[in-house]
Amino acid sequence: MFKNQNIIQKFNQLYIIKRSKYLILSDKGNYVTFDKKKYENAKYLTDFTVYRHLEGKSTLGVFATRRASKFICFDVDIKDIHKAKWVTYKVHHALMELGVPKNYIHISHSGNKGYHMEVFFSEPIENYVVKEFHSLVLTHAELIDIDYGDVELRPTAEQGVKLPLGKHFKTKGNKRCWYVDYDKGLEPVRSYNYILNIEPVQSATIYDILNREKDSLLEEEVIEVDNTDDYIEQKYEPLPSYKQNVNEDETIEAIEKLLSEGLPMQGTRHNSLFKLAKYFKWLGLSGEQVNQELINWMEWQDESKYSMKRKDWLKDIEEIVEYIFLNDIQLTVEQKEIEVSYNEMVQVVNICKSKNEKLLAYCLLIHSKRYSNASGVFYMSFNQMATASGLVEKSARNIINKLETNGLIEIIARNQMVTKKNGAFETKKPNKYKVNIQTKPDSNVFKIDSELEYKDSFNSCMVNLFTTDVLKELLPRRQFESIVN
Repeated sequence: MFKNQNIIQKFNQLYIIKRSKYLILSDKGNYVTFDKKKYENAKYLTDFTVYRHLEGKSTLGVFATRRASKFICFDVDIKDIHKAKWVTYKVHHALMELGVPKNYIHISHSGNKGYHMEVFFSEPIENYVVKEFHSLVLTHAELIDIDYGDVELRPTAEQGVKLPLGKHFKTKGNKRCWYVDYDKGLEPVRSYNYILNIEPVQSATIYDILNREKDSLLEEEVIEVDNTDDYIEQKYEPLPSYKQNVNEDETIEAIEKLLSEGLPMQGTRHNSLFKLAKYFKWLGLSGEQVNQELINWMEWQDESKYSMKRKDWLKDIEEIVEYIFLNDIQLTVEQKEIEVSYNEMVQVVNICKSKNEKLLAYCLLIHSKRYSNASGVFYMSFNQMATASGLVEKSARNIINKLETNGLIEIIARNQMVTKKNGAFETKKPNKYKVNIQTKPDSNVFKIDSELEYKDSFNSCMVNLFTTDVLKELLPRRQFESIVN
């Protein structure tokens, strides 16, 4: 008999906002909706309902109100267990990149092969804001309209979500939906007490993330612009990914320390392998080479610092490498200070004819300084180019071809198709580029703050690096006037 009243109260605190409407999955495997507004005899959700959920007598699901919710659940509904696992990792990674600290992200089995990923709020958040946040995360994780499943938003006022720690009576053996450990390959945490350590994130954090990102990812309005000299207010905008905080555990120094010293403690094996895989890929190794380097590294690790059997961690390495190369996951080598030099911009100005060519070249130059690998190669999607420059994707595509023709960039890889195991087309990888700009010591530089908390622009860089007289000599009249004005 379940007697821990603290756990019942934790359920009340985290999950329950509406007691007049809820779901019950009976031990027969049937869902029943209790709705006081529709059925006068329906009972309210009580502590006894939660008690029966924890006892495994019936399973509880909750709704949001028509106005707000206490939490967001990313319902990973994917039949293939491996894809479900990797999509869960992608959503988790996207949440952290956007600014949700890891200790506020909680994952549980949904009952079948999927997962529920939840973030709880200190104060209820309006449903339309929760919906925007859900869209932002899926966009950031590149999971919009995937063809092998869904990552659905739950709960809403109309669609409830089944709560963890109960039983899923539609599965063989009526499996209990435990929370899982992200650092241990989503292994179940077979303890009710996990929930007692869950704390909600400050609701202001969610609003701050949306306010920072919505212009580029949620409400972006792009104006079609002819590639002409008289378009005078074309500003460079920082990409959303530039604004992320630098993860101190993923600096080159930290990863090389991990490489030489090994696993620091139990529960870090999976994340360590993931970081090292990104590092080896950044160095330019192939997928096969990365796989072998990770195996070599694991062979000398202290076995007291991980519990997984050899055949299991070999499989985990294979899946990590496949995921990183399939999705082109990059190691973000975030320099503390990015500088664009006078010499570099002279080359941009001399090589590129129109202002939009100069603008896109400037965006590529900054992106390469932040995200290129040890060989100077980086990838940048046309969507990122459009977001950074303000150009529409069609214009960016046309200009890229011109920049390649005039030699300012080299396209290392383009139109790389990703196929499924049966050979069918699945998707395309972003193109990979290298900027062919000579760099040399230069005291005349335009410094860019690492967090890009500023209203910077291509124009600002130009007027900071060049005097008015020099600009007048370098640029056509209309370009000069648009920049100086």
